[in-house]
Amino acid sequence: MSTENISQSQPLTNDQVQNNAGGFSWAVDDMQRLRRFLCLGSEGGTYYQGEKELGVENAQAILKLIADGRGSEVVETIKTYSIEGRTSKQNPIMFALALCAKSTDSLTKRAAYSSLSEICRIPTHLFMFIKYAHALGQNWGRAQRRAVSNWYIEQNPSKLAMAITKYQNREGYSHRDILRLAHPSTKDPLLCFLFDYITHGFKQANENLNKPKGSTNGNNNNNTEDITEKDQQQQEQKQQKENLNDEDDETNNKKLVTIEQLKDFLETVEKVKISTNEDELITAIRQHHLVREHMPTNMLNSKSIWSVLLEKMPLTAMIRNLGKMSEINLLTENSEAEKRVVERLKNREQLQRARIHPFNVLVALETYKQGKGFKGKLQWQVSEQIKNALEEAFYLSFKFVKSTNQRYLLGLDVSGSMSCGTINGSPSITPAVGSCAMCMVTHRIEPYAKVVAFSDHLIPVDFSKTAKL
Repeated sequence: MSTENISQSQPLTNDQVQNNAGGFSWAVDDMQRLRRFLCLGSEGGTYYQGEKELGVENAQAILKLIADGRGSEVVETIKTYSIEGRTSKQNPIMFALALCAKSTDSLTKRAAYSSLSEICRIPTHLFMFIKYAHALGQNWGRAQRRAVSNWYIEQNPSKLAMAITKYQNREGYSHRDILRLAHPSTKDPLLCFLFDYITHGFKQANENLNKPKGSTNGNNNNNTEDITEKDQQQQEQKQQKENLNDEDDETNNKKLVTIEQLKDFLETVEKVKISTNEDELITAIRQHHLVREHMPTNMLNSKSIWSVLLEKMPLTAMIRNLGKMSEINLLTENSEAEKRVVERLKNREQLQRARIHPFNVLVALETYKQGKGFKGKLQWQVSEQIKNALEEAFYLSFKFVKSTNQRYLLGLDVSGSMSCGTINGSPSITPAVGSCAMCMVTHRIEPYAKVVAFSDHLIPVDFSKTAKL
């Protein structure tokens, strides 16, 4: 390589190509572009390229991989990135999966639908996938109907009951809409009752239990009320297996193994929707492990209710609601709630089990320390303990970062363009903040790393390995 000063508008080597900024860089192949898209998406575009243009380029790269006979490899990559929690948002994952599912290549289509249940772990993911599949211009086919139907009938009833009451509707779809399109069929009496509850409501589903069995959509007689001991063991084994891939696996959902237990849970959920009694809501939360989404909106300013919710709150939800809990003065200095939050944020195992992505922790940190949300009127007093714990959680959430013991020169772009725009659609994270955060992760673990800043010339940057953002 030449040691002469070469303008960025000229290539260094013959294998470089011109980029969107007008300079030259090394080409990115389609599989690398897929991986970047899954991690970064196209939301907000880049400094040199608009969101729509960037999205089209990524879609074309995926279609080209499928045309080259690598569709199954694409699906496997999507599944790996989803299951291992490598992406901060699910939108790119679901769009790429929908693109594969609607492909004309039969092997790619089969692989995509076969992976649906593993990738769409909660209803939000499923609804997002269906929205993208519909946007791609094709109606429901037999393959999609079978795959979506299997998503419901393969669920553990306890887990499904919690999911359909927690995520009632997303992305313009409800469970009732999806069941009427997918027509799931099962002999499991608990699932049948759940399907009847979804389509007809609790009152009608309860009345249908006493009617002769006419279909698998919830009309069951009382002879099927209790499942066998063998069925119960199978369901418990299935629950344990599914929890390995569940973002909310730190929440101990109550096992529902009989129709009566399921009825009791759903009846409580229906009562909670309209309750204004604080004690009644607290009892329901503790007995049935209900979550924030179950609570009536007008009761979400109660300090007592949030205190009980915090006891078993999923880690992702806890990080997302730090501002709200601070606003109502639950997380005051040296309070038990503050200690609980700080302890959980510093727990590496919980962070990894809940698939907390480093970018999401960084967004939470940048938002929380502002003392106000970027949308709405929410404002709060910042806790120094929680702010410091969030930064520590950011570094702890890098699951696979290990020292290579190699020498690194880390260059930070400090030009004006780095202060413009956002990363992954987050208004709190500019490219400058994002690049500095990634630099500090590498600088902390590599013993032989030096940092320089550059714009039109290089400037050495000296900060310690214990420095904070």
